[in-house]
Amino acid sequence: MKMLQGSNIFCLFLCGFFLLCASCENDMAEVASASTEYKFPSTTYLDYDVLYSDSAIVRVRLQGKIMEQYDGEIAHDEFKEGVHLWFFDHEKNVESEMTANYATRQRTSNQMKAKGNVVVFNKKGEKLNTEFLTWDANTRKIYTDEPVRITTKDKVIKGKGLVSDETFTNYRIKNITGEFRR
Repeated sequence: MKMLQGSNIFCLFLCGFFLLCASCENDMAEVASASTEYKFPSTTYLDYDVLYSDSAIVRVRLQGKIMEQYDGEIAHDEFKEGVHLWFFDHEKNVESEMTANYATRQRTSNQMKAKGNVVVFNKKGEKLNTEFLTWDANTRKIYTDEPVRITTKDKVIKGKGLVSDETFTNYRIKNITGEFRR
C-alpha cells in the first residue's frame, strides 16, 4: 500500500510538471524587449566648456549643459541639452558660431551632426537657419541636404542643401528656392 501511494504521488507530480511546462509560452516580442541592451554613458560632463586645438592653436570652443560620452564599437558624444560652438581664426578671433538643440559627435570620423533649430552666424553678420547640419572637423566643412534660410544685411535666401567652410564665409546653396530683398 505504501508503494501505491508513493507512485500515485509521483504520477501526480509528473502530470503537474507536464501541465506546467505545456502552459508556459513566451511571446518572442516580449523576450526581445526584455533582453534589449541599454547603453549608459561612460562619462557625463555637466556645464562643460571644451577647447579643441590644432598645432597648439585653439580652433573650436564647445559649450553646453550636458555632454555624455559613450565608448564601444561606435565611440561618440551626445549633447542632448543643446550645444554652442565658436570657430576661431589664428588670432583667436571668432569667425563663426553655431547653436543647436541636439547634437552627436562620432569620435572616429570627427563629424558632428546637429539638429533642431540649428543656427550659424558668421563674422559678416549673416545667419543660417536649418534643422539639420553636419560639421566635418577633418575637412573643416559644414553641409546639409535640408531646407536652409540665409539672412544677410539686404536679403533673405531660401534653398535646399548647403555646403560651406566651417566659418560660414564661403558657402553655396545647392538649390535656391527663393530670394527676397529686405
